[in-house]
Amino acid sequence: MQANLEWFRTFRAIYETGTMSGAAKQLFVSQPGISLHLNSLEAYTGFPLFERTARKMIPTEKGKLLYQQLLNSLLCLEDIETRFQRKSGKDRATVSVGMCVETFQQALEKHIPTLDFNLIMQFGSNEQLVQSLEHGSVDLILTSCTSTANGLIYQPFTAERMVLVAGRDTDVSAFQTICQGNQEPFKKWLRSQLWYNTAADLGVLNLFWLENFGERPGFLPNYIVPNKFSIIRCLSEGNGLAVLPEFLCYETIRNGNIQKIWEGYRPIENTLYFGKRKQSLFMDEIEKIEGMLCQEFAPGRNG
Repeated sequence: MQANLEWFRTFRAIYETGTMSGAAKQLFVSQPGISLHLNSLEAYTGFPLFERTARKMIPTEKGKLLYQQLLNSLLCLEDIETRFQRKSGKDRATVSVGMCVETFQQALEKHIPTLDFNLIMQFGSNEQLVQSLEHGSVDLILTSCTSTANGLIYQPFTAERMVLVAGRDTDVSAFQTICQGNQEPFKKWLRSQLWYNTAADLGVLNLFWLENFGERPGFLPNYIVPNKFSIIRCLSEGNGLAVLPEFLCYETIRNGNIQKIWEGYRPIENTLYFGKRKQSLFMDEIEKIEGMLCQEFAPGRNG
């Protein structure tokens, strides 16, 4: 394990303020993040740096020694930062937000120049984002799965519908007749097509088949690409099928570059949640981001 400079900044803040909450306010980070940094530093050094009491963090002898040894180095680094940092006139809060990269690009990226606080984006699967929230490394996540961890709340705010889309050059002239008839010819037609997917979303294709046909697809996609926008761009240039969230490809469908051909016998919808801590120093900033996303996902916005 390699030491992280932020661990030492956190240690100094706890030492000088005497509390976890005081250190969190001083560094503009979450209290769970402060705890995570301290635990990591103590694991790295191999000894406790504070005695934890109900009201105060009391430094141990090892903690006092570490503080004396690193203080001058930290002051020197802060002086360098001050000299090279463009002054904004006030401290800016820093908020960490997690979601899938496609949702960020579609819904939040355009709003970043308007923010009056710092933003750190993290991307990953729903499971990874929930884990990051539980560990305190993010302040807000957008996810379709939840957890029962104490101190966290998950607020449903919209649903994403999965739809079957076809490439610009895909011949779907017989599709409506086939899909309304016997399932075997319909499934045969679907399996004969070129399919796109991402490595992270293979479960969506399986779910689509299970919900509509009661079985797995029995084939692997022809093209595994980095993200859903890659799929949309590829379909806009040629032939193929994919199962995608409708809100991501609405504009491309409206422009005629890809075709929405089916919602399924039983449409698949995933509820999306805002996940956050019940208490946060950055509630105002979090609510601002939530408002932006609610506006982007508002009914009628994309159709």
